Amino acid sequence: MKEKVIIKQNPEKPEPVEVLAESIKTISDGMKKIRAGRLNDRALTVLLKDATGVPLYEIKRILDGIEGLEALYLRGKKAAR
Repeated sequence: MKEKVIIKQNPEKPEPVEVLAESIKTISDGMKKIRAGRLNDRALTVLLKDATGVPLYEIKRILDGIEGLEALYLRGKKAAR
């Protein structure tokens, strides 16, 4: 069962949608660059497992999720919806 996500914003200074969209795109692009770097996925997951103690399969799901943020939350050519 998915948890309901609640985003709290400052009502006096709301964050523009464009800023949120750009942040999501930047995070997603950053993960793509990390995964395209010199370390393969196996090396990344092992390093993160050693640093955090989180199981490998969960780390893999997290990396996949970060990379897929753009497709999941932004509309456009790359949207997976």
